[in-house]
Amino acid sequence: MRRKETDFATPAAVQAAVHLGGLVRQARLARSWTQKGLAERARVGLATIKRMESGAVEVSLGGWLSVLESLGLLPLFGALRDPASAALLDATRVQRARPGSRDDLDF
Repeated sequence: MRRKETDFATPAAVQAAVHLGGLVRQARLARSWTQKGLAERARVGLATIKRMESGAVEVSLGGWLSVLESLGLLPLFGALRDPASAALLDATRVQRARPGSRDDLDF
C-alpha cells in the first residue's frame, strides 16, 4: 500500500509546497503558458502540474526540478545555503593525518 505523504507532512512542509506551487503558477502565467503547455515543456503530466500549483506535497522532487527548470527558476536553488551546517562541518572536520617520512620506520 502506498504511503500518503499528506499524512506525514509537517505544517512547515505543506506551507513550503503551497508557496512553491504559487511561484510555479505565477511564473507560468507570467509567460502566458497553459498548464498543459508547461506540462509538455517539463515532460510531466498535466495532473502533476495541477497538483504542484495546488501545493500538493506528494509530487516527486524530479517533477519539481523539471518544472522549475522549464520555467527558468532552477538556478535559484544554486543560491541556497545553510550556514549553520557549514559551520558545524568546519568545527568538526578532523584534520587529515599527514604521512610521516619513510625514515622513521623502525623494523
